[in-house]
Amino acid sequence: MSVEDIKIVTYSKGAAIVVQNSVNTGNFFIVKSGRVSVDSEHIVVDHELAYYEAGDSFGLVSALTEHRFLVTLFADTDVELVQIPIRLLGSYLKERKELAMKILGLYSRELRTLQKHLSKANKPADREYHPERLVQNARTYLSWQKPSLAAYSLQAFLKWSKENNSNENVQEASDLFKSVATSYKPFPWDNMQSTLEAGEVLFVESEKSNEIYVVLEGNVKLFGIVRGFEYVIDVLGPGEIFGEMSLIDNAPRMASAITETKSKILRVTPENLFESVGPSLLQKIFESIARRIWFSHQRLVILRLKTPVTRLYAYLYNSIRDQDIRLGRNLDVSLSTPHTIYIQMEELCNMCGIIKLKQESIDEFKADTNLVIEPNRITIKSRKRLEEKLGHFKSKEGQIVA
Repeated sequence: MSVEDIKIVTYSKGAAIVVQNSVNTGNFFIVKSGRVSVDSEHIVVDHELAYYEAGDSFGLVSALTEHRFLVTLFADTDVELVQIPIRLLGSYLKERKELAMKILGLYSRELRTLQKHLSKANKPADREYHPERLVQNARTYLSWQKPSLAAYSLQAFLKWSKENNSNENVQEASDLFKSVATSYKPFPWDNMQSTLEAGEVLFVESEKSNEIYVVLEGNVKLFGIVRGFEYVIDVLGPGEIFGEMSLIDNAPRMASAITETKSKILRVTPENLFESVGPSLLQKIFESIARRIWFSHQRLVILRLKTPVTRLYAYLYNSIRDQDIRLGRNLDVSLSTPHTIYIQMEELCNMCGIIKLKQESIDEFKADTNLVIEPNRITIKSRKRLEEKLGHFKSKEGQIVA
């Protein structure tokens, strides 16, 4: 790493640091001194994302996803920033564990905030541990006819009760567990890296655990319980990280994670995160979070679209863009290359905020010759034709589709 690559840049109070929709030239920034404020009309964010202070970082999402800045930032006071080329991200943070954890925490909180807005879940604002929710969740999983999730959730509760000498709800949980005990088959993590069959439970909502997982091969579904229904938060592919939020704030899991296909998974404990992970994987961890933040922003925009079918097409388009970024695929090549999104039709509707799609809309969507809809995947034959379809919808619904 060359010292010349890293610069200290200064801004006077009131100066614009970045402007919304401007291009990030490939840098991320750490606030060395002063306070940077956010000024944006974007839908998201709550108070905790309104400003950055010493030690905070910004610019990762725009630099890593090759997208424009989503917000305008200005100097609330005189400001000093450390400007670091994005290509040095992994190696720079590898040697600065405390800073890396702080930045990981900042972006994890932003992602959590976005997901909260997406799910519109009626959940308590606190992040305290309420183990009895594991029993409540188990009953919900049983109503979904998913005994393996129920068994895992109940076992997590019984383990907590034993460790904390608590008898509350234990009899109820024990009786319920007996009915699903044969479905409890936890995966034996003998090594950091293992191959799992489809349907393996990695963790459940409200569980207290803090391992981080990286998808090396296959697909993992993240989902939560919202008003008694399954809400799909994300379907992650190779190179994606998940589970980092509970590591950062030592809080219960916000969602459940289950393998959708046969998958190779890397499991990293907090104790060996920086010892076992090299600069390149650390870089991928931050890239994954940055892409998920960008994609969550896009989903918030999609949910504002009035026509359900338009939402479906917009989601597929953004999924293609996410794939292109992750695989480093040239956009010109991407235009005519088939793209496969590993998602079920029901999950696609779920992620677009559609509880029930009218039959005529389903028929219209399935009749599109540019799409191949299979039980666990949707293939888009041509991105160009998909863009043309979205252009047609744009004329009806306005610029938001863009």
